[in-house]
This record gives sequence, C-alpha cells and structure tokens, in this order.
Amino acid sequence: MAEDKLRIIICDDDPTLRDLIRACLEVSANQHEFTEFELGQDALDHLKSHEADLVFLDMGLPDIDGLEVLRKLREFSGLPVIIVSGIDTIESIAKALTIGADDYITKPFEPIELMARVEAVSRRVTGRRVERTTFSTEHILLDFDRKQASVSNEKIDLNRTEWDVLKTLIAEPGVVVEYSALKERACGSSNVSDAASSHGNTQTTTETQT
Repeated sequence: MAEDKLRIIICDDDPTLRDLIRACLEVSANQHEFTEFELGQDALDHLKSHEADLVFLDMGLPDIDGLEVLRKLREFSGLPVIIVSGIDTIESIAKALTIGADDYITKPFEPIELMARVEAVSRRVTGRRVERTTFSTEHILLDFDRKQASVSNEKIDLNRTEWDVLKTLIAEPGVVVEYSALKERACGSSNVSDAASSHGNTQTTTETQT
C-alpha cells in the first residue's frame, strides 16, 4: 500500500487542517486521491458504497463524535484509520486505539511526523485484505455476514451463488467485471458452460435449504 496511489478520506470540519493533511501527502511522488468531509455521517455514508485505503478522522466533529464514527465504521470496514485530535490525554488515545484506530496523532503536528505515521500504518496493513461485509444504498441493503438482503425494506432470498456474484460486483465500485470473472467466482472456473452454471445454481440452492 505504501508504494501505490492511495484513496484517502479526510473527515474534519476544519478546512485548514484538511488542506494541511493534503499538502503533506501531495509531496509524495504518487498522486493520491482525496475525498473530504466535514460531517461524520457523510463520511460513513460514502464509505458504505465506496472503497478507500486510509481515513483521517477528527475526534470533534459537528454532528457525531469521532469515536462514534469509528465504532460505526468498524461494523462494516477494517480499513486503516488515523485519528487526528487536539486531545492528547492517555485515556483518549487508549480509547481510540481500543475501538479500532490504527494510529493517533495530536494537533498541531509537523508534516514530517504525519508522513512517517502514514508510512508506518501502510507497512502494518500491507497485505491485509479488507473485505466489505455490508453494502447499502438508499433502497438496497446487503449484509454478507448474515446473508440478509432487502430492497426497499422488503426481504429478498438469495442463494449462495447469487451472494458470490454480488460480492464480486461490489468489490470494486465503478469497475466493470467481465462475465468470465463472475463465472470464476460463482462456479470456480470461467470455462464452465452457462448450462452447467444454471445447474450449479440449483444445486447450491438445494444445499442451502437442507
């Protein structure tokens, strides 16, 4: 992760701090992608349907306490989070790390410190694959852990193959997934014929119901 372009979320109601974080990281040879939010709920809503590599999260947000944002984020994502806060007490730092923060940096900070912490977090999480366990839009909710799906609050029953196909489709939002890739995920091979795929769906449904 440290060597690649990062998709970075900055959630802080202070535009000066957002500018500082962005400026610190833009000195890198890699052109990172930044998305900024002033409100915690807006950041959460975005992350439920968009991929990211790193989150900078302020503790004192106008709408939701930063720790509550972190708790809700950890319900569906394990992506790296660096807390940025003006509170430097041991209790505050310990609480954030216990809830699931990957690092904690206090304001004000030097740019070199911020870059070093990003590098350290990147090294720790390199190779850690974070799988999305939920996906939601205004009308659709998919919970892959509980295998619960609903459209406009109406429950939808899906078989195992359908869950695998949906998980493949939302793994990379905005990216077109080739039909062969869907067959690979659902059937274990892209060489399986469509007739065999349909037969496999029937078998999967039967196994799920028994």
